[in-house]
Amino acid sequence: MPELQLTETDIKIAQCIDESKSFTVVAGAGSGKTTSLIEALKKIRETHGRRLRKRAQRIVCITYTNRAVDVIFSRLGYDELYVVTTLHGFLWGEVSRFQAPLRRALIKHVIPARIEKAQQHDNGGNSKTAVTARKKVERLQIELAELIKNSPPVRYEETTVSDYSKCILNHDDIIDVASYLIMTTALLRKGIGFKYPYIFIDEAQDTFPQVMSALNSICASEGLPIIGYFGDPMQQIYDKRAGDFTGPDGTVIIAKNENFRSSGSVINLLNRFRDDIKQFPAGKNAGIEGSVEILIARAPSPQGPRKTYTPEQLDQVSSIFNDALLKWEWQDSPSVKKLFLARQMIARRLNFSKIHRLFTGVYSSLRSQSAYEDGTHYLLKPFIESIYPLILATKKENPKLVIDVLRKISPAFSLEGVNKGKSLKQMLNHANELTKYLADLWNSKTIHEIFKFCEENALLSLSERLSTQLNRNVREVFDSENDDHERDKGDWLADEFFKMDCSEISAYVEFLDKNSPFSTQHGSKGEEYPNVMVMIDDIEASWNNYSFGKTLTPDTAGDPTHRQAELTKKLAYVCFSRAELNLRVLFFSLAPEHARRELIDKGLFEEKQVSFI
Repeated sequence: MPELQLTETDIKIAQCIDESKSFTVVAGAGSGKTTSLIEALKKIRETHGRRLRKRAQRIVCITYTNRAVDVIFSRLGYDELYVVTTLHGFLWGEVSRFQAPLRRALIKHVIPARIEKAQQHDNGGNSKTAVTARKKVERLQIELAELIKNSPPVRYEETTVSDYSKCILNHDDIIDVASYLIMTTALLRKGIGFKYPYIFIDEAQDTFPQVMSALNSICASEGLPIIGYFGDPMQQIYDKRAGDFTGPDGTVIIAKNENFRSSGSVINLLNRFRDDIKQFPAGKNAGIEGSVEILIARAPSPQGPRKTYTPEQLDQVSSIFNDALLKWEWQDSPSVKKLFLARQMIARRLNFSKIHRLFTGVYSSLRSQSAYEDGTHYLLKPFIESIYPLILATKKENPKLVIDVLRKISPAFSLEGVNKGKSLKQMLNHANELTKYLADLWNSKTIHEIFKFCEENALLSLSERLSTQLNRNVREVFDSENDDHERDKGDWLADEFFKMDCSEISAYVEFLDKNSPFSTQHGSKGEEYPNVMVMIDDIEASWNNYSFGKTLTPDTAGDPTHRQAELTKKLAYVCFSRAELNLRVLFFSLAPEHARRELIDKGLFEEKQVSFI
């Protein structure tokens, strides 16, 4: 394997480490940010590893997702010198043992701040917003009084709504209470700084401002500990995050201008979207021109409720989408990734709309929606990892494959399972009988019946949480004004899921397994593909937070809000930068002729790149 060539950025980072200076790396898309991060972590091990191990000190790397944790830790050889963790995991791990200070922080800072925020939405009137705000203030005041009176242990649970009277904190609380505790407790800052002389933050644009302030306060003095941020402000597409990021006073700012991913044409387009750094093709991309094209289609004037498309208009839009693929000769190409703004657009095309609506609807939380999107939700995982692979093996009529799958997923067919004493022929016959019956249930019964059959026949190991949901009574009518219902709304989510049939499961699983050519623009972050098609239709996407029409063509579609423009510009950058070689954009506009002229006049696209369909 050829030796890695260090870039100018890597050399500057190494110099900061040698001089014990904090640093911030601003790295554009495709710049090899993760490689620079890994090399910096390895450099510390090479030069200071022995000393750190002797002092029982470690190097911490905080990243955004569990998937990123696995990738980074594996590239470091799973060396225990490193703590590679998510932000929430790191913060809770550092503050959870400080029970009394945690309670004081909740009483003096976190809960009063929640009350004040709710009061700002109460104008004294009888609107739904005002009434809801008053109820929230009342609940928080009662919980605060209970917390002051009692001293329950502080716990962190995967819940949507906190219960401060019982000291049960949710995802958002950890960010606020841990940041506050670090900022106000010198002993805690000193302890964290000694344990971790080197603190690296991956995807720094997606951290929280209060967390950034807290971590900077740990590294505020000269010398160790130091903090290193790695990220890209243009790829900050999540709400309430830092976006722009930097370390404490004296931090060295390092720009990473290389682009090892995209062709020259794509890089030229990306550079038009930002003015902080200008990228250039590097590595294998040097000298590769590639191509960028945008087709503008006339959007149907929305005739559905709340200015949405009717079913007939959705069919019309889908037909134009297919025509664009034909024009580009991309209709059957496996190298093409098609990016959509909203997952609902993909769910509609791949036929898992009911699942999508359920896991993004009234019974879902941000956490459960995220778990649905990455396939880790406890209700969906058994299908993804066990039931659907077994159904596929059964459909292939391959007895050996069926047994192989059962060996992996089924307690009954494990080497020490209840069937271990049976002959191979008996095992095959029993497996064939069970799986054929399961395949019949798959085509005719509810998800609840599927799960019960698997449970009763030990076809897979059900989690305690799933087993409890399966075997309880169905909940009463949901009341969104009831705080207990709001906390437990996952029960209603499970009840509705259990009523469904399996008709949409296969499409959902295939989409997750990357067997689909479709992806969301958010979901493509961090990915790269040879050829990328971006579908831009604000009407079908139906998101208020984004408006490509207003952001890219404000004279044609009207001015966006500042927030819309900021988020949309960044999301456009993220999805355009996925393309390694060729980028195609299908852009729906109510006034295509004006939109084309504006895209060219504003210098976003060249005249030869823009045409109509």
